[in-house]
Amino acid sequence: MSRRGFSTIISLIDNLLARHERNPAARNLIAAIDNDGFANMDLRDTFDEELAVLERAGGIELIQTGPRTERRVTGVRLRDARVLYRKVERRPAGELAYQAVSELRSQPGLPAGATSLIDDVVAAWSRGVSHIGIRKGEGRTLADVIGLAIAVRDRMSGDPQEDQDFRTFSRLTVGNSKVLEKNVRQVAAAMTKIFAGMDEQTRLNPEELLASAGLRRLPQPILLHGDVSLDGRSFPAMPYVGIPTDCAGGIGLLTKPDYVLTIENFTSFVRHVREVARSEQALVIYSGGFPSRPALATITRLAAQAQVPTFHWGDMDAGGVRIFQHLERHLAGFDIPLRPHLMDTELLRRFGKPAPGVAGPVADRHASAVAALADFLTASGLVHEQEEFDPRSPITETLAPKEQKAPMLRPDPLQ
Repeated sequence: MSRRGFSTIISLIDNLLARHERNPAARNLIAAIDNDGFANMDLRDTFDEELAVLERAGGIELIQTGPRTERRVTGVRLRDARVLYRKVERRPAGELAYQAVSELRSQPGLPAGATSLIDDVVAAWSRGVSHIGIRKGEGRTLADVIGLAIAVRDRMSGDPQEDQDFRTFSRLTVGNSKVLEKNVRQVAAAMTKIFAGMDEQTRLNPEELLASAGLRRLPQPILLHGDVSLDGRSFPAMPYVGIPTDCAGGIGLLTKPDYVLTIENFTSFVRHVREVARSEQALVIYSGGFPSRPALATITRLAAQAQVPTFHWGDMDAGGVRIFQHLERHLAGFDIPLRPHLMDTELLRRFGKPAPGVAGPVADRHASAVAALADFLTASGLVHEQEEFDPRSPITETLAPKEQKAPMLRPDPLQ
C-alpha cells in the first residue's frame, strides 16, 4: 500500500492515476485511506458511498481489514483507470502529450532524429515525467529547443561565423530571446539525440558545446600578444590586442615567433604576457576558456603559419583536459603536435587539491599528450587551477626533466 493515506475522493483518484501513468504495466496499485483524516462521520460516510459507486462501476476494488463483524475499508486497488478518468473528467497523460506535440510533429523537413526525440518525449510525458529537462506539456519549449538544436548544428557544420550572443541567436532562430539562456542544457541534450556522429561534442559540457559553435552569453574578442598585423597593418606597441571575431580572418604574423602558447584563463594570460612573453619572441593567444569557432580557427591558422613549438596552459581539471584535447585534435589536422605547459602528473601530485563533489571519468582515452594527466585526475580526485602558478616560459619545457624547476606558487594571502 502507498504510505500516504487519503480522505478525499479527488486526491485518492489523482494519486492512483499519476502512479498508473508512470507505470501503465503495474497491476497492483493500491491507495490507503487516512481514517483519521475525516472531520466528522458524515464526511466519512459520503467518502465511503463514493468509493462504493466507483467499485460498482469497476474502477476500483475495496480493501477491507478487521474481524468479519467489524470490517472497515482501509484502502482501494485500481481496476480500470478509464472509470477514474471519467469520474474526475481528466484526460490521460498520453493523450495530452500527443496533443502538445501534434503541431511540432507535423512540421515538414524535421530530421529523423528530431522525430525520434519527440517520440521519446511523448513516452516520458505519458508517464508524467520530464525528458531532457523539459517538463510534461511544455510543447512550445520542446519546439524551441529542437529549433535551436538544429540551428546550432548548422553553425557547426558550416564555415566559421562570427561569435553571436545567446539572446540574439535565440531571437533570430525561434523569436524568443530568452529561450536559449533558460534551456542551454536542454539544447545540448537535444543535439546529441537528434544528430549522429557527435562523439566529440558529447564530451563537452553544454556551454562548451555552444562555444564551439561560436555562441556565447556575450561574444568575446580574440586577445593575443605577438608581432601580428590586421589586414597587413601593424599595431602600436602594447601588451596585447583585442580583435573582434568578425575581423579575425585578417590577423597575420609579421615575424615568426619562437613558440605559440594558448592560455585558458584571463589572469594567467595577462600575467604571462606582462611577465614573460614581452621579453621573448612569442605568440600568446587567450582561448577564452573553451575556444569559440572563430578563436579556434585563428589559433590553428596562426600556428600553421608559424610552424614552431605550440603549447597550451590550462587548469588541471576535467574542463582543462577537455579544452586541451579539443585544441589538440584540431591542430593535429595541420600536423602540429600540441604540448601541455605546466600541466602534468607530477605537478598535480605535488600541488593539486581534492576536487569538490564526486569525480568521474575526465576524458576519452584516445592518444593524447595529456592522457596520463587525465588518468591521474580520475584516479586521484585532485585538481589544480592554473592561476596558482606564476607564469614561466614554455621554452624551458624543452630542457631535460632533471634541469627543469618547479613553478613558483602564488603566495597565499591568508598565510
